[in-house]
Amino acid sequence: MNISKPITLVALITAFGISSFATNASQIYRFKDESGVTTMSKILPPHAAQNGYDILDDKSFRLIEQVDPALTPEQIIEEEKRLTAEKEAARLAKIAEEEQKEQQRQETIYNNNLLASYQSEEELLRAKATQITYLFSQLNKTEDLVTKNNEKLHQLQQQAAETEISGKSISTNFQMRLDAIEQELENEHAEIKRLKSEIKNRDAKFAVDLIRLRELLSSKQ
Repeated sequence: MNISKPITLVALITAFGISSFATNASQIYRFKDESGVTTMSKILPPHAAQNGYDILDDKSFRLIEQVDPALTPEQIIEEEKRLTAEKEAARLAKIAEEEQKEQQRQETIYNNNLLASYQSEEELLRAKATQITYLFSQLNKTEDLVTKNNEKLHQLQQQAAETEISGKSISTNFQMRLDAIEQELENEHAEIKRLKSEIKNRDAKFAVDLIRLRELLSSKQ
């Protein structure tokens, strides 16, 4: 009996102290002291604020919030790098999303235009034949002009050579004719190059259109 009374008294004093402590405190901090021992207090020491701590409910001692340790300068730099990388990734993801939406929009327009232009594969093939035939006719005409102008240039060059051999100088008007023929030939060669490229591109475009038109007509059926 004599042994149990002091123990009971101590327990009562301890319980009263905790109750009084919990009643008076608005919040309780739990942290490790400088020796590494877990401690609870109404006051948060500076070292605990740096090392991290828990905020407990003043009545139930339930964990309300867990505060992480303060970052070191190195960790702050790494955190800034991480946040910057996340922002950049989010920016790139937004751009990619917008590009995908625009691609889908353009594809919808392309599909609608294709169906509006051609009711069947045969219509598309006829349009291809018409356009490619026209481009080839323009190419043939331009090549004929190149042949004729080459002949004219050759004749003028011969005349210029004969004039120089005779000791006379070429007139300004004659030189202008030479320059004009050479400029025409330069333009015609550029046009031939453009027409050949156009024929190649149109042929490739019709091939892609034909494949897509087949898919669209098949899905409609």
